[in-house]
Amino acid sequence: MDPLRLVTRSFSLSREIATRKIIKQFARKHELVYFGYVNQRDDANELIRGITVSTSHIDKHFCVGSYQGHDISVVERSNTIAFSDKASREYRWLIMQVDLHKGGVPHMFIDANHHDQQFYETLFMRFANFTNAAPLFTERDPSFARSFRTFVAADKFDHAAVVMQPAITHELTKQYRQFDYETDDDRLLVYANDPLVSPRVLQEMLAAGTWFAGQLDVASRHDVPLVQNGKNR
Repeated sequence: MDPLRLVTRSFSLSREIATRKIIKQFARKHELVYFGYVNQRDDANELIRGITVSTSHIDKHFCVGSYQGHDISVVERSNTIAFSDKASREYRWLIMQVDLHKGGVPHMFIDANHHDQQFYETLFMRFANFTNAAPLFTERDPSFARSFRTFVAADKFDHAAVVMQPAITHELTKQYRQFDYETDDDRLLVYANDPLVSPRVLQEMLAAGTWFAGQLDVASRHDVPLVQNGKNR
């Protein structure tokens, strides 16, 4: 075997073993049920969907449970995306889904500038109605507009503007801009893009997800969030 391929294979195996150990430890710590690899077509569990779902992706280290009153799921997802004019590229995400207590949140993808235009062009072929929502935030929260690219259907701009109040965008920019986010009805997904999985990354995802989910729950009830900077007003 080619020496470079041997080194790459050894590194991938070591990374896989370390990832499994870390996610299992996280699952035990928070009393989640660890399933490992899951087949998205055959498994009976309600798997994590979102914009990264496809017929070719692979999900590993799937676990489910609850935390602070929210049902949560965790998975490591990989997928190879083919481009028409360039070589194929493999993407990896660590995804944490936090179920909201109430539905009706608009479908949004909030990207902390982790993906390039080719990724959008390929991925959003299935979401042709998604539009860059930068005009919603350029004036009222310039820091958020610089830190994130937010996509939402044009006919949901007004709803997104109500949900994504300055108290939320400010805190995302200040505390949680290392992740990407997707909201859709009664689900929030937190993405770590091509992560080196560690206990710290998982704990930060959990903190970001439960905080953001709490904000979305309040916003869906009252149209404005009541929590700012992580504390009750």
